[in-house]
Amino acid sequence: MKLRLQKHAYIVAAVSVLVTAIAGNAWALNDAAADLPKNAYARAYGNGWDCKRGFEKTDNGCSAVLTPPHAYLDSSGSDWQCKRGFLKKGDVCAKVRVPANAHLLKGQFGKGWACERGFRPGPRSVADSKKECIKIDLPEHAILKYSHYGSGWDCQQGYHSVGNTCVLIVIPENAYGTDSSNMGWACMRGYQKHNDSCRRWTLPKHAFLSRSGKSWRCERGYREADKQCKKVDLPRNAHLNDEGNDWRCERGFKKTAGSCASIKLPDNAHVDLMGDGWDCDKSYRKRAGTCEIKRR
Repeated sequence: MKLRLQKHAYIVAAVSVLVTAIAGNAWALNDAAADLPKNAYARAYGNGWDCKRGFEKTDNGCSAVLTPPHAYLDSSGSDWQCKRGFLKKGDVCAKVRVPANAHLLKGQFGKGWACERGFRPGPRSVADSKKECIKIDLPEHAILKYSHYGSGWDCQQGYHSVGNTCVLIVIPENAYGTDSSNMGWACMRGYQKHNDSCRRWTLPKHAFLSRSGKSWRCERGYREADKQCKKVDLPRNAHLNDEGNDWRCERGFKKTAGSCASIKLPDNAHVDLMGDGWDCDKSYRKRAGTCEIKRR
């Protein structure tokens, strides 16, 4: 009987706690709702609030977004954009004036229009709408390009531009056609440009062509000097560097005046990470060329 009474008491206590918690949450929600400004709603996660669509935060409240004629609310709902054919100018939507030989653009920036294919923008100082898009004069052997700026044309393959004309590309011997050069051609591997022709590279002894074929490099163990490949002279206790065009000292030696001098280690020291100096052992510190014990 006593055990049943205790169990009943525990159940009553648990129900009381639950009811109190629910009531507390309800009061908290009611308080939060009471604190919300007009045309706002509480955030689903975390604290705070946001304005309803069509309103924007101003100070401690929500003000209606005023959309001018020819405008609409954007996806955020707190600002507006102009309809196609209008551009945002301050607080209004100004109608885009499309000149002759042009078409509307969707974007909200710039002039709001672009010239038709075959036309390019005229000088900015021109006020005549008929001259804001100028017809592109194509020279012989030219084609229109996508960009509306510059000349508005490119030369056909096999031609290159000289002034306002397209001139036939004459490819010299040992060369090939290319679009990456103003001349329209480049020399083959192993040749270099000389005036309007391609001349074979003259390689110095112990040299080879680079990967591009437009220059040369010295073999490992040689370095370039005076347009020649000169042998790298290794002093004692030295080896070639990774590039093979110079030398460095073995670990435990330091480069000094064209030679490798042995590093003199003080007591309680070791060769450092680079191999051409020294550091003190643990519990020691450098001081006047020696290693003294650290004092706490």
